[in-house]
Amino acid sequence: MTHPEPHEALVRELFAALGEHDLATLQILLCPRVVLHVPGQHSLAGEYRGYEGLLDFWSKLSRRAAGNLELRLEEVLAKADLATALGTDWAEREGKHLESRVVYVLRLEESRIAEIWIHNYDQHAVDAFWN
Repeated sequence: MTHPEPHEALVRELFAALGEHDLATLQILLCPRVVLHVPGQHSLAGEYRGYEGLLDFWSKLSRRAAGNLELRLEEVLAKADLATALGTDWAEREGKHLESRVVYVLRLEESRIAEIWIHNYDQHAVDAFWN
């Protein structure tokens, strides 16, 4: 059995903490000046700065989906100061369903998450769902 590279474990821990709404762990894993880049043409798209900004985005997303939101992590590739995470975002709201393939690109700094870019396979479907 191989042991995951430390940054791979960090990314997996981040997704687990998001799924469990573990704010204490998120604060440890994220740089205080973390930046989240959310693409699209919907009201949640934009740049979220700092720990509070990322939590604000996650809170809005969770509220809109009324708890019917899951980030399903499939693969993590991590080296030095960059990582990619492949997964599927799943959500339901107001009778609509979203199952979206996603690539997350993460920049790491001093063993913490400093920046996150979200790349959706079908951005139009994501925009339609969150609008």
